[in-house]
Amino acid sequence: MRCALLLVILAPLLAAAAPKADYAAVASLFTRHCLDCHAAEYPEGALVLESFDALMKGGESGPAIVAGKSSESLLVKFLNGTSGRKGKNQFMPPSNRKHLTADEIALVRAWIDAGAAAPAPGQEHARLANLPKIAPKGSPRGPINALAYAPKQNLLAVARHGTVDLLDGTTREPVRVLTGLRGQVNALVFSADGAQLFAAAGEPGLAGEVRQFKVVDATLVRVFEGHRDAIYALALSPNDATLATGSYDQKIILWNTTNGTARRTLSGHNGAVFALDFRPDGKLLASASADRTVKLWDVANGERRDTLAQSLKELYTVAFSPDGKRLLAGGVDNRIRVWAVSEKAAETTNPILESRFAHEGAILKLAFSRDGTQLLSAANDRTVKLWDAASLKEKLLFTSQPDWPAALTFLDGGSKFAVGRLDGSLGFHETTPPPPVTK
Repeated sequence: MRCALLLVILAPLLAAAAPKADYAAVASLFTRHCLDCHAAEYPEGALVLESFDALMKGGESGPAIVAGKSSESLLVKFLNGTSGRKGKNQFMPPSNRKHLTADEIALVRAWIDAGAAAPAPGQEHARLANLPKIAPKGSPRGPINALAYAPKQNLLAVARHGTVDLLDGTTREPVRVLTGLRGQVNALVFSADGAQLFAAAGEPGLAGEVRQFKVVDATLVRVFEGHRDAIYALALSPNDATLATGSYDQKIILWNTTNGTARRTLSGHNGAVFALDFRPDGKLLASASADRTVKLWDVANGERRDTLAQSLKELYTVAFSPDGKRLLAGGVDNRIRVWAVSEKAAETTNPILESRFAHEGAILKLAFSRDGTQLLSAANDRTVKLWDAASLKEKLLFTSQPDWPAALTFLDGGSKFAVGRLDGSLGFHETTPPPPVTK
């Protein structure tokens, strides 16, 4: 009697706690477990799990879903390891990967048995809709993850969550605010004439976007969309014709800036792409990734020219010298590495020149002055250093940053620089040491 009464009391609570078996919940599972092999770019078995229509279309083995009949659905058989494909039982994800739990498979089966209903209008990409909304207990810090400077307009762009502040480069006073960005703004780049600003953002696990604005009046020109995760890297070719974006989804996309179309996708990294930079001639693109490599890409045809794999841990930043002859990168192993890059950048023609221990913490950002004589580095040990770019000898050390200095940019022809920090603060420093005090 007591057990029966307890079940009556708990039944509504258990039902409320159970995850809702709709397409959004199923798509969230696919995002976490399956898209490495079943994204639209190179889908295993021609099965794409990025959208409802693609899922219902199936792959080379036929339909993956039989609506109302989960036991007959090939997708479920693969999840359970009972597919019998090619005379043996195969799992999805493969046997060397973590499989879905029994509860996760039950959720997929419940959705199929209920008729495999399509997502509601506007909910196709709501893959995290089943997660609870948790209000912050304190005021958000508003971290600064990127800075950019337009010398002709003397404007400093400051990236925050959902917005970009444009400040007067001399007075530091606000000029205007660019709004409407989705999520944290992680990268910024001005056009060569400073008239346009490109801002990269996105929501982790959902999608990334770049918004192009007219600087003079904050008018939105266009939105670039195509990544399946937040965008962390952004670069613009010297002639402003090609925009390169790098994302946590491990892809690089080259965009035509005149019409917003994607020219091609560069695949090859096995980790998030955290930094991009064009060589000054615009023919070569360098990418730095969490897979511990720098890759060199031919912009014209999208071919990978070389992989520079000397780094020991994740890489966060990469920069060509203004003359295009050297490439620098830094990351978690605390070293600045320098490579000589040949004209064609073919394999074995880009030797490493130096590996300099630079900081006690992971290097977050490298930035050259416009004339190429100075180099800035910032690290999560809360220090910023100024280097002679030619010799890579330390000139100045700026300590006691209040938080990680995630963003750097030179100002005023290299006589000053700005640093943006994760606590939302913005600092300014002179690159010339003060004269000694005489008594």
